Amino acid sequence: MVSFSQLQQQDIYATQNSILHNVDSRIKLLVLFLVILFAVSSSNFIVFLTLEIYLIILILISGISLKEAMIRVLLILPFGFSIAIFQPFIQPGQVLYTLPLGIHITLEGINFAELLLSRLFISITSIVLFSYITPMKDIAEAFRKLHFPNAFAMIFSLFVRFIFLFYDELRSIQQAQASRGFSLSNNTPYMWKLKQVGSLFLMMFLRAYERGETVYQSMASRCYDADSRLYTSKNKLSLNSILYILIPILIMIILLLLEYVHII
Repeated sequence: MVSFSQLQQQDIYATQNSILHNVDSRIKLLVLFLVILFAVSSSNFIVFLTLEIYLIILILISGISLKEAMIRVLLILPFGFSIAIFQPFIQPGQVLYTLPLGIHITLEGINFAELLLSRLFISITSIVLFSYITPMKDIAEAFRKLHFPNAFAMIFSLFVRFIFLFYDELRSIQQAQASRGFSLSNNTPYMWKLKQVGSLFLMMFLRAYERGETVYQSMASRCYDADSRLYTSKNKLSLNSILYILIPILIMIILLLLEYVHII
């Protein structure tokens, strides 16, 4: 699970100045969807290898630590591994080995598990790269520019704006409780600890409700309603942005042609 400190550090990385950081957020979001769609629709491992090499090159160009990015990928990968590990036992096909209780390991199941993990690895790598080069506020703006549903874009925008604020509120409540001697590691009765934790969640709920009411009243005083549209800047695409989307499209076209003529 990603902690708030890691989330803050990641947003700091996303605001750096590099060739990839300066690419239009809409283009980065489109390329993310394009890479994931191409990866999940392919079953060629040479295609997967090519896409992964391309993504690693982008990570290096962006100035992000390759080691840190790969650690983040490997931390997320086990969630998909928990699904892939069952595939050799449930996919029908040529039986390679029979376990007790009539459980079979099939060749098709192993191949499908490898395919699933390869697609997942490409998808996670592209998401990690996207998160490291795109600030969260730019993601919200990209949703609006790409004409996502207005409610979705608004909710995500509010989430980005207030997630750190709520974390600060949580920390202040925890510090207030700690100043009164509360700690999960002390020898106080279990029920008292449970009561204090319940009070913490109750206070967070009340603070969230109060903040929500304040925000709504502020927005309503500025004539906001369900049909309102937020302003989005209309910047022309830079050369970096154009190349950022053209290069992966070109790579995918070449890979499709090579597959079509059975070279790969």
